[in-house]
Amino acid sequence: MIRTYICIKDFPNTNIKVGDEIEIEKLDDGDYIIDGAILTIAEITYEYFKKKRLEGWQYSPYSHSKIESWVSCPKKFEWNYIIKPPRVEMPSPILEKGTLFHAVLEFHINDNLENFDIPDQFKALTSKDCEKIIEQALDFAETSSIYKWIKNLPGKKIPEQEIFLGAKLEPVETLEVSLIRGFIDLLVYDEKTNACYIFDWKTGGKSKEDLKKWPKPKDQLELYAVWANQVFGADYIETAFVYVEHDYMAKYIFEGSDIDSLKKKFKDKIHNIETDNKFVKNLSQLCLWCDFKEICIGIPSNVDPRSLTKDDVFNSAKAFSKEQKPTPITNSKNSNFLAKIRDKSTKTS
Repeated sequence: MIRTYICIKDFPNTNIKVGDEIEIEKLDDGDYIIDGAILTIAEITYEYFKKKRLEGWQYSPYSHSKIESWVSCPKKFEWNYIIKPPRVEMPSPILEKGTLFHAVLEFHINDNLENFDIPDQFKALTSKDCEKIIEQALDFAETSSIYKWIKNLPGKKIPEQEIFLGAKLEPVETLEVSLIRGFIDLLVYDEKTNACYIFDWKTGGKSKEDLKKWPKPKDQLELYAVWANQVFGADYIETAFVYVEHDYMAKYIFEGSDIDSLKKKFKDKIHNIETDNKFVKNLSQLCLWCDFKEICIGIPSNVDPRSLTKDDVFNSAKAFSKEQKPTPITNSKNSNFLAKIRDKSTKTS
């Protein structure tokens, strides 16, 4: 991904000076290429450059996941997008599986499989894993009645449609002037009926029954509907999360009359983020899967999250807030005992 950055400190041994606007590319391995020639790391990049943002919005551009990061835990948002401490991101087979599934369907939907190649950035998946996932994706494409219905929809099919919305949540052309950015997995637009269909492929989910009982919030699809209504003038927008491993679709329909209220919803969320000056921790069991749990609440990053409980999160956060070095937690059975030891040491210190 290539973005425009602003130089905030003269870059050594170059003609790049404070105030210069420079294009910087982030590579798949996390390194950066400055001005098309200088290879460097994230720490150096952010010491000398900052991303060019929409004027008046300190954390733009937003995405659905970025907004929801603050909703779930403001402190995580601060760590991830403001403080940006060095961290080691562990390869995730779950995320890589989703990426590969998306890639197969992107080529299949337009009958272009002969040009498909396995992406080379995978670190967690083996070649055997990739073959198995590709087989799953092709089986879904060949046997799913949901996918068959999507593939037979009239209109132009556009996979991986990038969208940009400006300060008033109106469509804009580039990232540098956008307040919100997103990617639609599959967009289908029928000019004859002026109907728009939007689909987001989802992997995972325990079961179809669980997906029905605890449906995923539809904010992501609402954001896409705001964009599609304004770009195509579509008053009927059919959207859906398609859970490919369960052959299940959660469908939501939006009309032109919904758009103003949806715009207000997202504007209010972003306003709350922009005016937050505390970034309070929202402690929950989800903290166990957070990349920042060690520096935020003192739980070692190499501890298996499945071995801990919500009580471990609260106990460790309590000890860490007292500037103690927490005893590494390795099993939820000892959490109450460790909490007592910490409390005792605090009183006697």
